[in-house]
Amino acid sequence: MAECFWPDVRLDTVEQATRRIRQSAADLVRAGNEVALTGAILVPGDDVVLYLFNGSADTVRQACERAEINFERVVRAVELAAATAD
Repeated sequence: MAECFWPDVRLDTVEQATRRIRQSAADLVRAGNEVALTGAILVPGDDVVLYLFNGSADTVRQACERAEINFERVVRAVELAAATAD
């Protein structure tokens, strides 16, 4: 996961950045790397965007850097399915 602090972030800006990340990830895949953007979470009240990936921390960093995305850190995250009521 790439964590981005993004003052005054807007949905359209995140969508544009997401397209750039998808393109840079595709370029990395063509070069033999394994990385895929799986989604993004926008938290506008905190000026935060979390970009979710499958791939190593190094390839996630490369994808963000190539897409000119400023990020604070890349950290491992584990997605858990929501519990269902029985």
